[in-house]
Amino acid sequence: MTRLGFHCHGLDHFGKVILSNGLRRGEFYNFPPDSLPELRREIGRHNLLASIHAPLTRLSWYPTPPTISFLCDVDPELRLLSLKMIQETMELAQDFGAEYVVVHFPVPPSTPVRGIGYDELRDVAWRSAVALADISRKHGLPIHIEGFGPSIFLTPDFIVEVTSRLEGLHYCFDIGHMHIAARRDGFSLYEFARKLAPHIGSVHMWNNRGIRDYLTFGHIPIHPSQRPEDGWVDIDRILRLIIAGNPDCRIILESSSRYPEALGGHDFRDGVEWTKDLIAASS
Repeated sequence: MTRLGFHCHGLDHFGKVILSNGLRRGEFYNFPPDSLPELRREIGRHNLLASIHAPLTRLSWYPTPPTISFLCDVDPELRLLSLKMIQETMELAQDFGAEYVVVHFPVPPSTPVRGIGYDELRDVAWRSAVALADISRKHGLPIHIEGFGPSIFLTPDFIVEVTSRLEGLHYCFDIGHMHIAARRDGFSLYEFARKLAPHIGSVHMWNNRGIRDYLTFGHIPIHPSQRPEDGWVDIDRILRLIIAGNPDCRIILESSSRYPEALGGHDFRDGVEWTKDLIAASS
């Protein structure tokens, strides 16, 4: 099964989350620059398929956390900062032979937008999407945009327009963050997934019962004990929806390898095997 991989941000858990689970794919993020040669060797030695979550390396000049994105900011200098980070990531991704790069967009603006109308904000977001498509075309490498946080552009209409009209852009559906957004904004997570499925290039998988879980535990590993009636995402249902609409999408487990003790302290590897079974049943 080559479509399933695990998010990895250090060589210290490369073997634990990818190799020990018999996976053939990894998504790599925020590595120390001096570890890249060894990472490249390990990917080649184990014949892994790879994707990159921007940024691939820890950058001294980019703000913390490195996943922050300024692509919806009205300040052009901030947008250029994100685009510079993405450009450097794309160059490294080419060198690594990555299949695609994940970039956070659309996102909430980090600067005040009071008094600025929707049309102007949409123009900013659209120009950033065009810039991403240009970078994708320049490097011959797809970009998967991942919507994050409260954003007026985290809607099926905007995302479908971007991914339909701009070649090289696909959507990265983050199950955990989209569940939080659905509860916050009052839409159906499953209907959102159904509408976007043909435009989804990859899926990030982790779970929660709402924003409090995320703030307390971060990205909780997928596990078969997580019952939808208790507030968890119905993983079986959402995978079936997405795979039915897009059989070729990549699926990345984007969580810690430690299951919170307060929630049962389960073995995260049980969730990996469960996910394998769900994908096989949905394909």
